[in-house]
Formats: sequence, C-alpha cells, structure tokens
Amino acid sequence: MAVESIDHINIRTSDVISTSKFFSDVLQMEVCETPGIPDRSMAAWLCDESGRAVVHVATAEVSYPWELDAEVKAAGSGRVHHVAFRCVGYDETVTRLDQLRHTFQANVVTEIGLRQLFVTDPNGILVELNFFGD
Repeated sequence: MAVESIDHINIRTSDVISTSKFFSDVLQMEVCETPGIPDRSMAAWLCDESGRAVVHVATAEVSYPWELDAEVKAAGSGRVHHVAFRCVGYDETVTRLDQLRHTFQANVVTEIGLRQLFVTDPNGILVELNFFGD
C-alpha cells in the first residue's frame, strides 16, 4: 500500500454553518450535497473544482453507521492540530484573506521553494496552505 494524498478531512463542530463558510471563503470551495443529510446546519461537504468532497463538516449528533453502537463520538474539534492543503495562487490568497479580515501568518521554507500561509478555522483548527514554486 502507498498513500498518494489526503482524501478528505472530517471536522466535528457545534457550528457547521460558520465552519462551512470559513472553508468556502478561504479555500474557495463550494458547499455540495451531503448524502443522506439535507440539513446544512447538521452537515456539509466542501468540494473542490472537480466536485470531490475534500472537507466534511458535521455536528456531533451526526452518527456514521459504525458509530451507532460506539461510545466514542467527537463533540467538536481539538483532536486535529492542523490540516495542510497544497495550493496555487499565493498572492490571490493573501489578498482574499485580507479582504475577509482573517488573521494569518506567512512562512517561507526557501530550501524547498515553499511559501506557507497559516489561518485558523472557527473551531481552532490550524489550516496550513502550501504553495510550491508559486
């Protein structure tokens, strides 16, 4: 087996609407249909340009089939320190974050040609945006 990339992340939150808006605004992702859960205050998926659901957001009340008999349910965030996305469009992203008034930190790793932006979502999860050669 070999891991090729992150398929998606799943965030449990008490505020699906704000979390979805954050990822939609910051990553320019579209809120797309969440199979079986039409209530966007309970769950939402954020999809990339190809329609792939990259960020799943749900309340702790949303149970997956394997959780129905389990005692372990994540009430919110805190279990994830940060999530990193490989991105393009560094300058446009800085401008958009400024326009949205999101506080962010920038970092450069010159040895590997990497520029990074770090921004925190409404649940306290650090979102790392990586721009290689951009």
